[in-house]
Amino acid sequence: MKKLLLFWVIVLMSITAFAQSVTLTFTAKDAANQHVQLNRVSITNLTKGWQETIYWPDTTLTMQNGTGISDIVGANNHSLLRLSQNNPNPFTGTTEVNLMVATEGTVALDIADINGRIVVANDYTLQPGPHQFRITLATSGTYVMTARQSGQTSSIKMVCNGGTDANKMEYTGVVMLNDYLPKSAKSNPRGATNNPFTFGDQMEYVGYATINCNEAESQHITQVQETSQTFTLQFSETQHQLPIVTTNTITSITTNSATCGGDVTSNGASSVTARGVCWSTSQNPTVSESYTTDGSGTGSFTSNITGLTTGTTYYVRAYATNSAGTSYGEQRSFTAVVDAGYSCPGAATVTDYDNNTYNTVQIGNQCWMKENLRTTHYSDGTSIPMGNSTSNTTAYYYVDNNISNVSTHGYLYNWPAVMGNSSSSSANPSGVQGICPTGWHVPSDAEWIQLSDYVGSQTQYQCSANSAYIAKALASTSGWAIIMSNLCAVGLEPSSNNSTGFSALPAGCYGSNLSSVGSDADFWSATQIYGNFVYYRQITYSGAYLYRNGNDKSYGYSVRCLRD
Repeated sequence: MKKLLLFWVIVLMSITAFAQSVTLTFTAKDAANQHVQLNRVSITNLTKGWQETIYWPDTTLTMQNGTGISDIVGANNHSLLRLSQNNPNPFTGTTEVNLMVATEGTVALDIADINGRIVVANDYTLQPGPHQFRITLATSGTYVMTARQSGQTSSIKMVCNGGTDANKMEYTGVVMLNDYLPKSAKSNPRGATNNPFTFGDQMEYVGYATINCNEAESQHITQVQETSQTFTLQFSETQHQLPIVTTNTITSITTNSATCGGDVTSNGASSVTARGVCWSTSQNPTVSESYTTDGSGTGSFTSNITGLTTGTTYYVRAYATNSAGTSYGEQRSFTAVVDAGYSCPGAATVTDYDNNTYNTVQIGNQCWMKENLRTTHYSDGTSIPMGNSTSNTTAYYYVDNNISNVSTHGYLYNWPAVMGNSSSSSANPSGVQGICPTGWHVPSDAEWIQLSDYVGSQTQYQCSANSAYIAKALASTSGWAIIMSNLCAVGLEPSSNNSTGFSALPAGCYGSNLSSVGSDADFWSATQIYGNFVYYRQITYSGAYLYRNGNDKSYGYSVRCLRD
């Protein structure tokens, strides 16, 4: 009885052992411990004398103890949606991809760059079986192609070493099953042989991967195999990645140039051979368009963008190139400054509630009224009363107490009239509409500073190469009292004034110290200093500066509005 029991125990153990399997899973790393995508893995049973190969994206095999070897997702298993590795890979411009479809229906195919941006996508209605596509890419880099159907997904990684003229995906037709399979799989298709395996067999594993455009072989792993195991196949090469680069803020924008640059924070394990910025009037510019070359290697760099068209919007990205390709930083945009004296783009004129129309002028990034305000109503139709020299309430005044001056010089307003019910603002932009038409606002002290800083930074607006001498560039060419001295004074040869087109008119002021037409131009800001004192700007016939002064709210000064 005991012998009989022992016999059945041995039988059951034998059956259990016979039915057991060993699952092998493979991953790979390069010399820098970065993940590597395997092209294929060679598995050799040194004890039994057979060899089998699995191909990416298959990375797992199961070997049945005492029977044969079968790939979990073998080449002859057509129950799943599957993309095969493109050929050639890497490629220059054009490559071909095969797709195995299990079920009739719509398959969505798309290709994304390394940043996840879809560069080409199409839907196809396909019959079951293998199909072929021709892929054309415009820019070098690493891409992921993905097929989707009824919840199934299959992806491959593609490396493009040089672009063509466009991103395209073309269906080229049905392929023969024998052509669909990898070459070594045709003579020894996985799942079709019965390679024997027994626990304790001596096995050898070798991986192959494309690293830096060449196929590399991993270190060999040789060992006795008795259990399921995950292997990391180690390559001695370091896999080059695309560099990492960021784009700087755009500065020093003029009518035909700007300054940008970037910072290469990683070379991707390969020397950065070129870096700079590229720009275009279309989004996501590349080095196939306008670009600079600003050295090599990692670190920050500065780029000068030139040859721009005034008033045009441009898109800019920093770039860096190494042996793996070219990568790009964030996209930034800017508009080339409109030449001084030109009307503001899209707003050549503005009309107030009283139906007065004013010309505009673009100076730097600011759009100004080119004339003094002459309205007697706020934009909602509320009227502004006439005032007198002691008014601290909302009021406007005639220039020199003469209504005939209004058509040229506009009205003078005290600060309560300018602000309406708004509070003081030092912000840029001020956010104070006040007396200005809808879409326009009263400039803050900070916005006046922006104007003076910009004009002072442009040599063509300076007098005697002095960045502070900018009054002549802002003052109108007529109406000023004449002065025969002071080289950069507004009143000396006024015909040479107004290079910016601002056309400041000498309307004077209204208050306890009344100034006459021709002596000075005074403009309110929306910024209170303290108490009843507010910042304003002044140009005098005998001076060369745009003065920054403060005075009482009751005074009557001119108003120039800024576009929102």
